[in-house]
Amino acid sequence: MDSAFPRLLQSSDVALLCLRLLVALVLFESGRRHASDPVGRAASIGWARLTRILGLGEMAAALGVAVGVLTQVAALGLMLIMLGAIQ
Repeated sequence: MDSAFPRLLQSSDVALLCLRLLVALVLFESGRRHASDPVGRAASIGWARLTRILGLGEMAAALGVAVGVLTQVAALGLMLIMLGAIQ
C-alpha cells in the first residue's frame, strides 16, 4: 500500500496503544469517582447503589481495554454504561 507518509505507518501500533491507554485511564478515573462517592454522584438520579455498581463496572471495563483482554467486549460494556449518561 502506497502511503503519503510511510514513516507514520511504522508507529501506528504505538499510537493506537497510547490512545487505548489514555481512554482507559480517563474512564477508570470516572468509574473510581462513581464508586468512591456514589451518593454525591447520584444526586440527580437518586440511586446510590446503582451508581456504585456502574462505577465498578466502568473500572473493570476500563482495565479490560487497557490490558487488551477481550477489548471489544470491554468496549461494548463501556458503551452500554455510557448510554445511561445520556439524559
